[in-house]
Amino acid sequence: MSMTYSKILEPIQIGKVRVRNRINMAPMTTLYAGSDGEVTDQLMQYYAARARGGAGMVTVEGAYVNDNGLQIPCSINVSNDRYIPGLSRIANAIKDNGSVAVLQLIHAGIQAWVEQSVGPSEIGRIDGKPISTELTPRAMTTKEVHQYVDDFAKAAKRAQMAGFDAVQVHGTHGYLIMQFLSPITNHRIDNYGVDRDLFPVEIVQEIKKVCGKEYPVIFRLCADETLGDTFMEKGITIEDAKVTAQRLEKAGVDAFDVTGGSDDVIHLYVPSAYVLEGIEGAFIHYAEQIKEVVSVPVMTGGGVETPEEAERILTEHNVDMLFVGRGLIADSEWIRKVETGKREEIRPCVKCVECGQRIVYDAEMRCSVNPLSGKEWKYLNESEIPYAHDVKKVLVIGGGIAGMEAAKTAKLRGHHVTIAEKNPSLGGTLTTASKPCFKYRFDRLVQYYINEVKRLDIDVQLNTLADEYYIETMKPDAIIMATGSKELLTKIPGAEHCLSADDVLNEKVEVGENVIVIGCGMVGEELSYNLARQNKKVTVFEALEPAMSVQGIALLRPTGLFEQYGVTVHTHTPIVEIYEDGVLTVDSMGRKIITKADHIVSAIGRVPALGDEFISRLREKKYWVLPIGDAVSARRVSEAVHEAFQAAMSI
Repeated sequence: MSMTYSKILEPIQIGKVRVRNRINMAPMTTLYAGSDGEVTDQLMQYYAARARGGAGMVTVEGAYVNDNGLQIPCSINVSNDRYIPGLSRIANAIKDNGSVAVLQLIHAGIQAWVEQSVGPSEIGRIDGKPISTELTPRAMTTKEVHQYVDDFAKAAKRAQMAGFDAVQVHGTHGYLIMQFLSPITNHRIDNYGVDRDLFPVEIVQEIKKVCGKEYPVIFRLCADETLGDTFMEKGITIEDAKVTAQRLEKAGVDAFDVTGGSDDVIHLYVPSAYVLEGIEGAFIHYAEQIKEVVSVPVMTGGGVETPEEAERILTEHNVDMLFVGRGLIADSEWIRKVETGKREEIRPCVKCVECGQRIVYDAEMRCSVNPLSGKEWKYLNESEIPYAHDVKKVLVIGGGIAGMEAAKTAKLRGHHVTIAEKNPSLGGTLTTASKPCFKYRFDRLVQYYINEVKRLDIDVQLNTLADEYYIETMKPDAIIMATGSKELLTKIPGAEHCLSADDVLNEKVEVGENVIVIGCGMVGEELSYNLARQNKKVTVFEALEPAMSVQGIALLRPTGLFEQYGVTVHTHTPIVEIYEDGVLTVDSMGRKIITKADHIVSAIGRVPALGDEFISRLREKKYWVLPIGDAVSARRVSEAVHEAFQAAMSI
């Protein structure tokens, strides 16, 4: 018997506003606005797609309330009346598709993208500098605090005038309001320091005064500042948050959105697959405690991705709504597919944090697994992908993720598509990459693509080597080369003593209790963490400095998962020779050091499985060849999927 998802689809009242179901599109930074914060077609259609896809509520990402509050370039601007017409386009697009439109109001405070940020005190971020400057933040005067209260209220009024059904006041994740609430960042001696709740209370009161008591205000509440990270000194606790919530409810808040953390613990408040192993709804236990002390609706989330888990949470836990962010980026029609019995067609989020990682480097948001996300201005959804005027015979060589995405898109465009896969099953490199216990979401992605290939009735030829003879026999009009990658083995003297990372992950070899891993890129990191989870003593050697991604921070930072599981990392430490029972390194002083181990594993990365010669020969025969993903060079899933989509769109 199939699941009915009756709790997900049950309407709810937020103040005077009726929401058609219990799923809220979480506000997540996109950088789709213009350089001055103006609304663009890309931004409007991105949010419209989530409303069209069935979300009950769509909360538009943080709009900054004054020039000092800019979170990051190409954020949405709500600091002046001239932005109202543009904002009305988003509000209308959301509401016309049946969702409740909410605009999040933000001031980034000490995290702002300005020459010198301001905050409650002259205190910056604990773990690293503010985003755009090394200058110590300037403490706001009491008069400025009063002005900022007014700025929030005026911004809310603009949102109301633009047609938004409600506003969400951003009081968490290390931004200005949370900075006033936090004992870490608020050392003021005026009323706003003596009473750390006063600033948000006055903001809510002023919004109600300006917009009317009936206009709904949702407050995004920090329930725990450090989220258990011992690297941080004590910040806002759940007991603090309970008191704040009660005061804010009295001030007029109509609903709470409960999360936690700041940029100091970004790996926990934007949790990756490493942190979310076996977890959906990371903030639920906090939300339930807030629910105990307030009478208005409480929503929460944190890694909610499957409809089954969403239904269970809403049924078994004392929360009223769930926010889904990355899940709705991965598939804008998440709710619609639940409603119409097409649950198996939901494109799964793999919690790779690509969407957040790109923002850190000022690149617009992009989803690893959904090449249409952010392109809704061009293609509303998959059914809007243009049909090919000239239908062709397309051969996709390789049945990994890139190959299946290319085949799917080409098939949707009307081409005759064949996948030739040399192995007995589809999945490619990702079947190995998903072996660690914390990578099970990638298994879901592989299964999604296999289901899509079957649903679209794409011709799949397994155990098939697509050599030149095969291609000559088939005579395709276009060839998409998705032949994947193979492991790159180290060439350090003594390399014959190494085990391969693939063999270890696929459990083709047994590994002793004391292991050395060579390489601290993504392959090395994940292999090391996987071995440590098996109670192995792991030592990692990396010749360079590991690239610090939002995902990698969870492993490598002080108090991170490597430290918790006893993984030792030696950076800037090249190995000069490998022995059967250890490795030889040379330190910065030129001293030779031998480190012993039961086994040494090479995990230095991957290279294309095929060289350029094969492609060159095909091109000499005038075949149209489009190499994608690992066939070009070792790629992440994001690059492979997007290249596959673009290749199929170009045929």
